[in-house]
Amino acid sequence: MTMFEWCVALAAVLGVFWAIGALQRLRRLRAAVADRYLALDEALMRYALWTQGCLPSGIRMDFFTQPAPLDPSVLEPGAAWVRLQGALTQYMEALARARRRPLMGSDATAALALAHGTLAAAWHGAMAERGAQQEPPTERLQLRHARLLSQCVPLRDAYNEAVKAYNAAIAQFPALLLARLLKFRAVGNLLRLMLEP
Repeated sequence: MTMFEWCVALAAVLGVFWAIGALQRLRRLRAAVADRYLALDEALMRYALWTQGCLPSGIRMDFFTQPAPLDPSVLEPGAAWVRLQGALTQYMEALARARRRPLMGSDATAALALAHGTLAAAWHGAMAERGAQQEPPTERLQLRHARLLSQCVPLRDAYNEAVKAYNAAIAQFPALLLARLLKFRAVGNLLRLMLEP
């Protein structure tokens, strides 16, 4: 073999080893994004089920679980509670879509953030209606609501950091070629998912 053939063979071997290493790195980053989303999904699901448990029994839907009983007495369903039920249904559907594809694009993450915003607005409307009707104090419900949301904040931030690392990795030049070859797409972040009460 000539010196040129040795150099070509060495370059080919190095290229194969680089491709294997880059592929393993991209797979690790993808797995980290999926793991972080599953942890966030579990916390968001707890929040949704707790919210479902706050609905008056006349309009409560079954998500195949039994939430903890509501502390205050059961309320008559008003317009705000019906809006809350509709927003909760939309939110649960967005969570289910995201759960099927944790490496989702920006349109799916935007839909989840929009559904969460709608649910938050409906929650505040239901609490305002409850307060106007001289129902039992809503402070306990509001505190529990805020605590459930605050538990989601570090999980959302961890997911966004994993997404940032993955998206940066597939945008770098050598790995960009491998990502395009394997059809790895950028993942949408959840920066617009407002969890602060």
